[in-house]
Amino acid sequence: MIDPRRRTGSLFRKIMISFCLIMLCSSIVAGLFIYRSNQSLFEEEVTSQFNKTNELMMQILTQKVKEIERITQLIVFQPSVVSILTRSGKTDRERSNLVEEGENTEEDPLYIELAKMYDSVSQFKLDVPYIRSMFIYNLENINYYNANESAIVMLEPSIKEYIDQKLEGTNGALIWMRLNLASRADASGSRTMIVAARQMKSTWQETYGTLILVLDEAFFGDMVQDLKETATRMYLLNREGSLLFADSKEGYEAKIPLMDEQEDKARMRVDEDNYLFVKNESGAGQMTLVSGLSLKEIERKNEEIFRIIVLSGMISMALTVALLALANVRLLRPLRELVFSMRKIRLGQLKTRIEVRSTDELAYLGESFNDMLDHIDQLINEVFIKQLREKEAELRALQAQLNPHFLYNIFNEIYWKLYKQNVRDTAGIIKSLSDILRYSLQSAERPTTLKEELKQIQSYIDIQMELFHPDLLLNMEVDDDTLQCEIQRLILQPVIENVFVHAFTGLGTEGHKMSPDRLDIYIFKQDDRLRIDISDNGVGLPQTVLSKLQAEGGEHQDRLGIQLVKRRIELVYGSPYSLRFESEEGTGTTASYYLPFIQGGAS
Repeated sequence: MIDPRRRTGSLFRKIMISFCLIMLCSSIVAGLFIYRSNQSLFEEEVTSQFNKTNELMMQILTQKVKEIERITQLIVFQPSVVSILTRSGKTDRERSNLVEEGENTEEDPLYIELAKMYDSVSQFKLDVPYIRSMFIYNLENINYYNANESAIVMLEPSIKEYIDQKLEGTNGALIWMRLNLASRADASGSRTMIVAARQMKSTWQETYGTLILVLDEAFFGDMVQDLKETATRMYLLNREGSLLFADSKEGYEAKIPLMDEQEDKARMRVDEDNYLFVKNESGAGQMTLVSGLSLKEIERKNEEIFRIIVLSGMISMALTVALLALANVRLLRPLRELVFSMRKIRLGQLKTRIEVRSTDELAYLGESFNDMLDHIDQLINEVFIKQLREKEAELRALQAQLNPHFLYNIFNEIYWKLYKQNVRDTAGIIKSLSDILRYSLQSAERPTTLKEELKQIQSYIDIQMELFHPDLLLNMEVDDDTLQCEIQRLILQPVIENVFVHAFTGLGTEGHKMSPDRLDIYIFKQDDRLRIDISDNGVGLPQTVLSKLQAEGGEHQDRLGIQLVKRRIELVYGSPYSLRFESEEGTGTTASYYLPFIQGGAS
């Protein structure tokens, strides 16, 4: 039995779960929306600010580069430098060596001119402390300035040749590069330095030498120190796109972002982290500064905002549950009573009523529920019980037609008496009739199988063939899978009886049937229904009689049994099951049963 109090709190739980899910989903969606919006806004703002910072730093670098260019210009157009480098010959080489070795050549005019060049060039060198070494070569690759006190005191011929190749076609422009130079102060014997070089041209644009400056990497590192407080990755490139300076050792080995792209800013993923990169070039295009800002901190702050939103949603969810729990008694108690009463009605307790305690919508539900129960009681008393009694009366009337119990006992005694007297034919008729009576004595409400029903039909046909129709041609075809189908008792007998009573006894002059009597019975399964066709070659039905048999609820006194069968099918099975007729006068009649295919009936 179902407990009427089972799951009485399920509605409250569903409401709480629904509210919690709605608020949780709303918080997550709102958090994601705010997260994405903040991420986009922050990135746009940071991109703008970071780009301005990078552009400002590029301007500072440009000023420093221009300062180096200005110094090289002063050196290139220094009269003493032009005079010394435009000279040629072994004497100049020897005297240059004498000056470098400190020999006493004060009376030599060339010595005096070399001393002036050394003084002026050294002064320029001192003005820029980042210049560690300076080399001035004439067209014969003779170095006329070698007053270098740093670790780089000379250039290897291969380095000088590489620099000359880079200077070809530059037309006196200053070029920058990062080279590994021989060093006397490093254990490895070399040091990476920044090299700035240019061809030395006179006012008439004639090349007369080469100027090479060697600068420490700190020249760029100190300038971009302010940018390093913001940027986490930094790359400085020369005109050719070669790397001059990076903020870390790993930066010299990594792939430089935005190198092969036209955009000046991009969002990229580097080393499992998201970065924002911006690119700025100097005015003359000599250098390019690429800076990268890690978005990890921005993402962390946005994730924190997202967690706060979700946490606030969960807190709101907890408060909602608490408020619903407080309102449960007031709001959901009438609903629980309504559910409890409906479950009692389901158990058959139709006298259940709800006590209405309020005047709101829930009270309207309670009053409507009570009115509905009163109306149901009225319908049961006025309609349902009346219909049940009518059906019961019809079924009992059908059963009473073939239910004389005393006849069965009498026929049974007659059968044994004739059997003992060796009157076997008559005894067989009595036996068949006795079986029919015994079969009809069982309750009409109890279904039987098609196999048992056909056995009684066979007994009835045997009686007819023995007494009235010895020449009857009987053809019965039955599918084996239909024999155990459930069927109402005595539902086929009235149609078979009408065949012998009406179809084979028709008289007439012109329409008299001369062929032998024939009865065909076909039973098979059709579209999940049991189909039974009973056909004869009798005189057929007049159109008026056929119309009355086919009409809904129609009655014909001579065929009352047929109407009772149709009514019985209607009461027991309902639509779309029925008994239908097809007939033509002088040809025969076919009665077709359409019944439910219910397998596994009584044995």
